[in-house]
Amino acid sequence: MSGSFFTFVRERASFVQVMRHLTKEERESLFPTTCHFKVIAVSLEGIHLLLNKVLESNGIIDCKFQPGAQSKGGKYISYEIALELETHELMIRLDSDLRQIDGVKMVL
Repeated sequence: MSGSFFTFVRERASFVQVMRHLTKEERESLFPTTCHFKVIAVSLEGIHLLLNKVLESNGIIDCKFQPGAQSKGGKYISYEIALELETHELMIRLDSDLRQIDGVKMVL
């Protein structure tokens, strides 16, 4: 029985397109675009100020992270924002800077 499964997979492997990394030109052609960030952080006093400071240090002063749901036990809180970003580089820099904040557990 297992042989038939592997035969099935082999026969269809030629139809599967392999995902590849985009070239720099392909990445930049997707911008400007709206990017949605969701940050899951430990519920610490002032964490939202640190999140917003990352925005400000990257020249984004007209938008602020908005608090979202808090975990059942109150230990974690989510923050969300939608930004119109001009470049892929800026998106990557924001992601990296947000991940460096103490208390941030996840950036989506």
